[in-house]
Amino acid sequence: MRGGRGVGKGPVVEGGLTRRRLLVVSVAAVIPGVAYAISRPGAGDDADSAPAPVAAAPAPTAPVTTAASSALASAASPVEFDHPVGTGSTGDKVRALQSRLRELAFDPGPVDGVFGPATERAVWAFEKFIEDVGVDGVTGTVDPDRWDRMNEPISIRPRRQNIGTHVEVLLPKQVAVVYRNDLALLVTHVSSGTGEEWCATVLVDEDDGTQSEQAICGVATTPGGVFHVERRIEGWRNSKLGRLYNPLYFNYGIAIHGASNVPSVPASRGCVRVPMHIAEYLPDLIADGDLVYVFDGVEQPESYGAQLPVFDYPDPRATTTSTTPTTTSTSTTSTAQRSAPSTVTTTPHTHPSSTAPPSPEATLSPSGARSG
Repeated sequence: MRGGRGVGKGPVVEGGLTRRRLLVVSVAAVIPGVAYAISRPGAGDDADSAPAPVAAAPAPTAPVTTAASSALASAASPVEFDHPVGTGSTGDKVRALQSRLRELAFDPGPVDGVFGPATERAVWAFEKFIEDVGVDGVTGTVDPDRWDRMNEPISIRPRRQNIGTHVEVLLPKQVAVVYRNDLALLVTHVSSGTGEEWCATVLVDEDDGTQSEQAICGVATTPGGVFHVERRIEGWRNSKLGRLYNPLYFNYGIAIHGASNVPSVPASRGCVRVPMHIAEYLPDLIADGDLVYVFDGVEQPESYGAQLPVFDYPDPRATTTSTTPTTTSTSTTSTAQRSAPSTVTTTPHTHPSSTAPPSPEATLSPSGARSG
């Protein structure tokens, strides 16, 4: 180890809140193809006529302490980093980096010694979630100091305790974490709503197999709150919010979905984008009915309940829309899909912007994109 770090000292991450504690932790994880688990004792962010989701209230958690022996959280790395690695790098250092990221529940893609886009996005997630780097300050590179930090004992625990599977979407960090029985299965980089108003003519896949062209406007917000996964689509889906891959809908048309463009800053029209290689298997980790907590950095999710999105409305500059009987190849399963209000209000929404939490990391530079 470089820098004289002592054995047994490392960060404790509570839903992305990093603190230094004396601990030795056993870490393991399960991303498809690689087994892991994160060990710790005990447990540790559109309303309609239906009741709001039942959710655990916020509760303080105690420091994590585990048994003293752990190969994954060893004080010495078998591979020494004498120079930074980043996109385009290859070799044993990259392979060791990819293995360590997988052990910590990040998904860098295949452990093949090639530092590609999937590995870069996994490093982004590590920077934001573990090191508390702002979304516009990530580098996607690993220098010797960062490699040392990666090899410290690290424990990840949820902000909310639940039996079963739940998702925590941390908008200020642009990170989402999937937990099962309070153990982290996956930590992934995401890109959510920009908070900007938008107008566009969009092609929409209807449930009856037709497509419609609609000229609409909206506000690209990802509302904070507590939700459930309501329905899913296999494969690609053209929606009002963009083109979505394997979407898991949790707030009307807002979904967690795969996209080819998942930049380091918010860029969507309200959905939560994840990298494509993660979207391939994410539906296998999350079931319909699982809780989704969206932390906006302003209020606790429970204070919002199942907060309504900002619904789209007809573009006042457009005059016509068209429908074509085109059959789509996607399939859908659903559970208790909510219906959107039959009328659309253009009254400005008053809930706090999900992209403007009161912290330096909320100073974002959104970029345009056509995915939701």
